[in-house]
Amino acid sequence: MTQFDFGTLKSRYTSFLSRRDAAKELVKFWDNPPGPGVIELAGGMPNAGFFPIDSIDLHVVSHPFEKNHGKNGLKVHMDKQEPKDMPLSMSLQYTNTEGMGPLVSFAKKMIERINPPAYGGWNVCMANGSSDAMYKVFEVLCDEDSTVMLEEFTFSPVISNIKLQGASVVPVKMQLSADPEQQGIDVDRLADLLDNWSVGPYKHLNKPKALYTVATGQNPTGMTLSPTKRRRIYEIAQKHDFLIVEDDPYGYLFFPPYNPKEPMNNAYWDDKSLTVQKYVDDYLVKSFLTIDTDARVIRLETFSKLYAPGLRLSFVVANEFLIERIFNMSEVTTRAPSGVSQALVYGVVKEMGKKYSSESEPSLDSMVTGWMEWPMKVAGYYTHRRNVAFKALYETEGYSKGLYQVMEPSAGMFIDLKPCWPQNELSRPDHYDLIIEKMDKLNQTLLKTGVQVVLGYRMAVDVKASKDTCDFVRITIAYANDDQQIVEACHRIGKGFEAYFSHI
Repeated sequence: MTQFDFGTLKSRYTSFLSRRDAAKELVKFWDNPPGPGVIELAGGMPNAGFFPIDSIDLHVVSHPFEKNHGKNGLKVHMDKQEPKDMPLSMSLQYTNTEGMGPLVSFAKKMIERINPPAYGGWNVCMANGSSDAMYKVFEVLCDEDSTVMLEEFTFSPVISNIKLQGASVVPVKMQLSADPEQQGIDVDRLADLLDNWSVGPYKHLNKPKALYTVATGQNPTGMTLSPTKRRRIYEIAQKHDFLIVEDDPYGYLFFPPYNPKEPMNNAYWDDKSLTVQKYVDDYLVKSFLTIDTDARVIRLETFSKLYAPGLRLSFVVANEFLIERIFNMSEVTTRAPSGVSQALVYGVVKEMGKKYSSESEPSLDSMVTGWMEWPMKVAGYYTHRRNVAFKALYETEGYSKGLYQVMEPSAGMFIDLKPCWPQNELSRPDHYDLIIEKMDKLNQTLLKTGVQVVLGYRMAVDVKASKDTCDFVRITIAYANDDQQIVEACHRIGKGFEAYFSHI
């Protein structure tokens, strides 16, 4: 493993920084913390005695949707002295911008265990959710003459985020395939785009500084880049010298293959040999970090999809130099993430770790194991919801009549449905030129049947460039109250497609 020191990383990656980033330096009026015996009279921090909250007790369920938390769940107590490594007197106070030490250490151990970088010289920095992390990354990297590549369909706020810096976005074609080896970014077309940049459609732009990708359970398609594709994309990044920004909110929600003959099979529930380590080793697709020998990958992780989005807590993993610049960005903007959010996450994680520890104070390894049991359980429930939705969709009259296809996702919270256009529609030369109008009419029909969906074209980086593949609707299995609501929604979708196609 190559070990990079800070100076080498700074020399190598300074050229990737935006011109604005160089001007962002915090003007400090205070010294470093004093030594023992010095009375603190410098900082504007209130004494913990001024905090009105004396203690917090959390009742934690043992699995999603559990009703009686007291039976199998955990109780987490926090006060101004406990837990000793992160008491409320600390978490309710002004805290370190990079995140509180115990939680940062946990995040590092989590990366070491699950997605260890292929080099030495990396670090992590906490952020106020992935959107905050994303903004800071692109503020640090992008100027008005920068170019960033994105999958042709993506989480649309990231487009606005990049353009906010004045930078340009370029879509990368995807293969919307059920084949796990083919789905996701079309690597051959990516290579061709970059190899022929000077004569291609974006020759008026500078060559890309970065590729932004949701590599696992891609939003909105649910597709996942195979390990083979990840290696090829990384080699292209090396050849053309761009960074890879890997956003991974859904990676822990991986789906085992769906079996239409046994639609309710669920490996998370049926495999009695399943352990946390097996889940990590056999179920999860490894991050770009694990093949990152150059320190060119920036990974965004979040607690939103696994714990609670309202906590607004996430972290960034990157080489030490880029982390230092992201940290500096936080110093002059948001400062530290909410100490209460950090305390809630850390307190629960620490209590979960006790199950795997023989000591009263669990080790970081035990805490990672205890925590990973939770996303494994969450993934099991999402897999169940996937099964319920697929079964309901496949049993509708609309599907039986061949009015739509189901683009089966490999991870995440979303399912995409693609209309099966009649031959007379496909044969029209203006069919795809009118695709937005047609999809809007389909959307209105679905609303009348009582379901709200997201139209694929609204998540396209460039609708014209993706007009032949943007004709899908995205639905989520995350928010429904129960199985019955999922079934009802899917049946309404089937009726909506029937109603739409009966009038074209």
